[in-house]
This record gives sequence, structure tokens and C-alpha cells, in this order.
Amino acid sequence: MQTSRCICSTASALHRVFVIPTEQLHRLAYMSSSTWRPTPNTFASKLLVQHQRCYASMPSTARRLPRNEEIKAWSVSLRNAEGKLDPPRSTADILKSIDRASYSLVTIVAGSPGVPPICKIVSMKDEYKAAKAKQKQAKNPNATTKEVELNWAIDENDLGHRMDRVKEFLGKGYKVEVLLAKKRKGKAATMAQALGVVQRIRDTIASVEGAKESKPMEGKILETATIFAEGKVPKPQT
Repeated sequence: MQTSRCICSTASALHRVFVIPTEQLHRLAYMSSSTWRPTPNTFASKLLVQHQRCYASMPSTARRLPRNEEIKAWSVSLRNAEGKLDPPRSTADILKSIDRASYSLVTIVAGSPGVPPICKIVSMKDEYKAAKAKQKQAKNPNATTKEVELNWAIDENDLGHRMDRVKEFLGKGYKVEVLLAKKRKGKAATMAQALGVVQRIRDTIASVEGAKESKPMEGKILETATIFAEGKVPKPQT
């Protein structure tokens, strides 16, 4: 009996040391894999973030993603006009369905093994306009036109606020168009009052360093008129 009890005790000890920890590890591994398995939405979100970080860190010449026949994936997911993703479609079928003289199939997020790239159909005309605007913006980042509207019979307080805006825009190097028109309701302005408004606008332009009238006033006093001005582009701070 004593020998049997000893054998049982030894077997129990070995079971506690080797078998139970192994079972616990298996259970933990199973729970971990079932609990932390990413959902498709989570996976897609992480994939998008990873691609965005990757391409943001690349030189601009290497950031261009494939378009049209450069796309080697058999299928792609199209981003529709609402910004949502359509189910994957054959790349070849999409290219056949669009007017290639006016539109292009452009990759916006590169694919990965088992995940098709995300693409959109873009207008070549819109792309050209966007590229020209970007080029113009790069040459002169302050080439922005601001409009300030007022009427000939504007009161002194409102006129002061509008002139503050004109000074602010000109100080930033913007082009400014001051639009003058008749007051829709109420007492009409006199010629003297209208001339005073024009002079106030010109004095405001002259008060901003480097600002000037860019071309003669268009229109007629007491009717509809536009005064054009442009500010001096501030030098970048070093």
C-alpha cells in the first residue's frame, strides 16, 4: 500500500508539472486567437493607415501609383462617388467600360497579397485643371483673390469693418476686389457720399505697405463698380 501511494503521488506531481501547464497554454492560445482576430473592417482600416504612412514617407517621384494598364492586379475595388467601396471587379472589364480618351483608372491605395488595390475613375480634364492650379499655387502660394462687398450708402461703422478686412487680406499678399453696388432698400447714397466711400477704399489700400491698385476701377459710381487691389507677398521667415 505504501508503494502504491508513492507511485500515485509521483504521477500526480508529474501531471501537475508537465500536463496541466501545457493544457493551460493551449487554452490561452485558443482564447487569444479567437478574441483578438481582427475583423475585416479593422484589417482594412489598418491597411489603409499603413499604406498612407508608407507613401507619405516616400519621395514624391516614387509616390505615383499605377493607373490603367499599369495596374497588374486581376481585380480592383472601386471607390464610388459617395466615397464608399464597391465590390471587387475585373480590372480589364473596368478599363473596357470607360471612355479612355476622357477618363483614367487610378490606384489610390496599393493592394497586397489577397487584397485588391483600391482605385477610382478620374476625369483627365479635372486632373489637368488640378495640376495647373497646384503648379500656380506652388509658384505663388499667396495668389488668392478675396472679395469684399459693400453698398454706396454703407454707414461708417460697417465701412470700418470692411476696410479692416481689406487691410488684412492685402497684408497677407492677397488680391482684393471691392465690389460696390446700390443699396437694395432704404435711402440712396448721394454722389458726395459715394465719392467719399471710394476715397476711403483707396486710402485703406495706400495704408498697407506694398499694396496698390492693380488696375483702374471698373463700372460707374452710384451704379455697380469694382476696385482692384493687390498686396505685397510677405517674405518667408527664416
